[in-house]
Amino acid sequence: MIIKVGEAGQVAIEDHDLFTGFHVEAQPGQTAERVASLLAGGTRADGTDHVWIAVDAVRHWVADLATEEWEEGFSAMVDYARGRGWLDEAGTHIRAHLEHLD
Repeated sequence: MIIKVGEAGQVAIEDHDLFTGFHVEAQPGQTAERVASLLAGGTRADGTDHVWIAVDAVRHWVADLATEEWEEGFSAMVDYARGRGWLDEAGTHIRAHLEHLD
């Protein structure tokens, strides 16, 4: 799943049902802090290369595409992230790598 962040903060989800990869694509020059502020919903920067994104925000962004199978796959991805240390202690935010478009 790829979360794309536009210049003005538009959020688009690509490969919403691909649960083996999870990252954010930002515009060139957008810092992790800027991306976090654009995504809102409690998203916060983690250094320069990662952001913590609310699990509920992801569900909101794909609400029109989500099926029961999607929810099962996403929940499994969140559980996997928890086991790898990519879920915060509260279990509400998942860590995503930040990549910049060329």
